[in-house]
Formats: sequence, C-alpha cells, structure tokens
Amino acid sequence: MPSLYIVSNEGKISNFPLTESRISIGRSKQNDLVLPDNTVSRHHAEILKTPKGYLIQDLGSYNKTSVNGRSVDSAYLAHGDRIQVGTTRLTFLEDDGHPSKAGDSLVLTAPDGHESDDQRIVGSSSAGIEKMGDSRQLLVAVDTPARVPSAGPQKLRKKEPPDKPPAHLSTLARSNKVVFILYEISRHLNQIHEFEELLGKIMDLVFMVIDADYGFLILTSGKDGEELIPIVVKQKTGVGVPGGKIRASRTLINKVIRDKVALLTSNAMDDSRLDGAESVILQRIRSAICVPLWRKDEIIGVIQLDSVRFDNQFTQDDLELLKAIGSQVALVIEQATLNEQIREEERMRSRLERFHSPQVIEMILKGGQETKDNVMEPKELTATILFTDIVGFTRLSETLPPREVNIILNRYFSKMTDIIFKYDGTLDKYIGDGMMAVFGAPMEKEDDAERAVRAAIEIIEELSAMMKETTPDRRFDIRIGINTGRVVAGNIGSPKRMDYTVIGDPVNIASRLESMAKPNQILLGEETCRRVKDRFAIRKMGLKKVKGKRSEIMVYEVTGG
Repeated sequence: MPSLYIVSNEGKISNFPLTESRISIGRSKQNDLVLPDNTVSRHHAEILKTPKGYLIQDLGSYNKTSVNGRSVDSAYLAHGDRIQVGTTRLTFLEDDGHPSKAGDSLVLTAPDGHESDDQRIVGSSSAGIEKMGDSRQLLVAVDTPARVPSAGPQKLRKKEPPDKPPAHLSTLARSNKVVFILYEISRHLNQIHEFEELLGKIMDLVFMVIDADYGFLILTSGKDGEELIPIVVKQKTGVGVPGGKIRASRTLINKVIRDKVALLTSNAMDDSRLDGAESVILQRIRSAICVPLWRKDEIIGVIQLDSVRFDNQFTQDDLELLKAIGSQVALVIEQATLNEQIREEERMRSRLERFHSPQVIEMILKGGQETKDNVMEPKELTATILFTDIVGFTRLSETLPPREVNIILNRYFSKMTDIIFKYDGTLDKYIGDGMMAVFGAPMEKEDDAERAVRAAIEIIEELSAMMKETTPDRRFDIRIGINTGRVVAGNIGSPKRMDYTVIGDPVNIASRLESMAKPNQILLGEETCRRVKDRFAIRKMGLKKVKGKRSEIMVYEVTGG
C-alpha cells in the first residue's frame, strides 16, 4: 500500500498509509492528514488516486506545495518523490516491489512475534517501508538474507582475550576516539544539511570506533514518547542475519528509556534484566549497548549497538565512548531543530515584511503559536482603510518617457510606504498610481483610525517636500480617502494566486472617498471621524452620494493635525 513518510520541522517522523482514494492535507483537524505546522494552510493540499496514479493538488495554500523542489499546482507522484508542505517534508512511497536500500526498514511486530492484523506504519530508515503494530520488538528487513554459520561449539572457538591494557592507556585511547568523533561530527555539520543523512554519517563514525555488528538510532515520538521511530539502521559488512531479519530488542530499549540509564550487557541471552527478550535470542545477540539521547531532562531517543560474535564483547570503555557520542548526537538533533525554527522565522519574516511594518512583524513573531497559525487566515475584524491616488497621472504618463514615470512612482511609493509602516499600517497593494493600506489587520489596535489619519497627514507633508525639489513638469498632487468598519482580512484569491487583503463595504467606501477628494485633501467616513474627532481638526462636508450606495453618506475633511 502506498504511504507518505513524514518528517516534521522538529525532526519528528511518522508514516501515513494512503488507504483512501482522496486524502486531504492541512493544519485543520478536519483533514485526513493533520500537520501541526504553522506554515501549513488549514486546507493545504490533497492527494487523489486516479487511473494514472496518485495526483497531488495544491488547494491555494499560502506557502504553496512543492514536489522535488519545484512549486506545483498539481503533479503525479512517483516512488521516492519528495513533497514539501510548509516546512514539513513528505516522501511518497509505493509498495510496488522497488528494491530497498541497504539497512532497509525498521518495523514493529505483535507481542506474539507475528505481524498483527491491525498494523500501523510508524517509521523507516530508508525508502523501503514495512508495516508495524504494537510489539516488544523492532525489526529491520535486509536486502539479501545471508546464511549464518552454525554456532555449535564444535565449529566455533572462542578467542583468548588479549592482555588488558593499563587503565591510563585505555582512557587515552577512548579520549582519542572521542576527539576524532567530535571533529568528524563538526565537519559534517558544515557539509550536510539533511537531518537524516547527517545522523547516518554519525552512525558510520560509530562503527569506525566501536566494533559492532548491528546498530540503530531510534527517536521517540508520541505524547509520552511511547512510539519508537527508527531513523538509522546499520549492519556490519559480511555479518549474516538469521532469518533475514535484524531484530532490535524493544525490551532493552524500553528499559533504557524507563530507567533513564545506559545499559551494557556482555551476555545478553542470559541477562536477567532483559527477561529472555525474544529478539535477543532469535538474533543470537552476545553483547549489546544502549544509551539514551537527552534533550535537557527528556529522553528523545536511543543508540543501540549489538554484537553476535563470541569473541567481540563490548566493554565499559565502549559504553563510555557511546555515551559521549550520544551526547553529541542529542546536540545535533537539538541544533537541527533550532536551525529549522530559525529558517522558518526567516521565511515568515521575509513574507511578512512585504506587507507589514517591522513593529507588526515583531508582534506576530513574538506572539503565541495561535497568532502565528492564524495570522494569514481569513477572519472578520474592524480595520481602517486608507486609499491614495495621484491626481492627473495620465498627463505625466503621456508627457514623460515610461522609464522616468517608473522612477517617479518608485520614489513616491518608497517614501509613502515608509510612512505607512512608521504608523504600523499594512501595505495591502499598489494599484497603478494608487496605494491601499490597512490599519488594524492582521492585528487590531484601539488607535488604528488615529494612526491612519496621522499617516495621511504626514504623506501630504512629505509629498509637499518632494514637489519642492521637483521640476514643474514632474509635479503632481494626491487624493486620500479613509474609512473604518468591519471587514474580512486574510489570504484571498485563487489556487494559483493568493494575496493578503481586506474586503467589505468599508473598503469600497474608502475608495469612493478617495475618488471624490480634491487635490491634497483627506476625506474621512463617519466611523473614522467618530473615532478621531477629538484629536484632529475636522470639518463636516455634509451628505454625499457615492457610487454603489443607495443612500448618501456623511463625509468629513481633515483640516489639521
């Protein structure tokens, strides 16, 4: 059955089987696949099963959906395709006989040692995936099961252990290995940016300094860390696998997580602490090490190494070395999480600064998770809308070369946008030679109307200063209309293009007020006037008929700050 292999921006991994012909994806709990990621839209995308294969379609999401690094509206999926939904990464996996990579898949079996009827996919160490259910064991399928020589005493001789080196030499050797590992980890940190690839390299380093036959790097997941998610599975070259399955003891791993201690056993099959774990016996594990990975006071995973050779028992030095490596792995995981959070904040800041002032951006980024989740979602609020427009722009367009008109507009819009941002306004859009700004969206304040009027007054003053430095043939005036009321603000548009804007009758009235204003005049609607009349000099203009309204509206003019 096809499935999605999911890696969150926090490094959490899960799998989602595509059991239905239509799977909806998004942040809302109404979706089939819910992604708790603030960069994912409430209804972000969907996957459809069609006669031609599985088709992914973007549903007009704000951050778009990409397949193999390219933004798409829709695309057919092939095995191994990498899908980006917000900061969450998904890999499409087909159960169609594709060969697995070395190390293959880590799965859970039922308590009786057989796969359960109700199996749920949890994680994988590679592109291949097996089913898993509740169990005491973690399993990894291997590409080519190798025949293991008989372990009978008549064919296997235990090698005599070498003389034990002096304690100070043993400590020095371990220290050298730790330094080597730390150096290599720091080197790979600067070269590898893929989280799983980096952890794979670290496991390669572990096998270079500790002689193990099998190794696992497993992270915990779920509310209480009850789920075990395999990230890296490694097998020593040339080591056979009984029954073609590598088994990592869940009994051993649970003990490490539960007791919050590292565990070393030099005779695993007879170790009473493991209570005759089935996987240990089936795998013929002679010696094992399992160390926890810590994030502050929380265990976020384990590294386990197994040896099946009589003449290769792990030592206390091996345990101490793996504990040191485990500490570095935990730091790598923590750093990867922080880096992704930083990248996400940079992406969000980059999107927001096109429309919002630095102060508003800081409020959004420093706000709670709910603020970040819902900032771009359509919602009803009270806002003040400001429209400006250049008077006689057609004359400028007809008499000046297009390039000079472009320069004039860019200089004008740059200064006016700075003023809008200065008063915590949101730039909604440029409309030809006009501009629309909003005060109160995405976040309402009590003084939105006052800040809008102050911005308008400063715009008129700035324009006057600009015109004094401009030749007569390039001078122009502007009109400004301001209105306040209930609007809907959010990402609005089609699946192919979404823009943050506000819609509603107050927006239309603000536009009509701007069109009826005289050069360099600021006109206000009634609600705006009610909110700012004690702070500015305002003159009542009387009832005016505006386009699109059956009844006349009361209009006011700002005559002083």
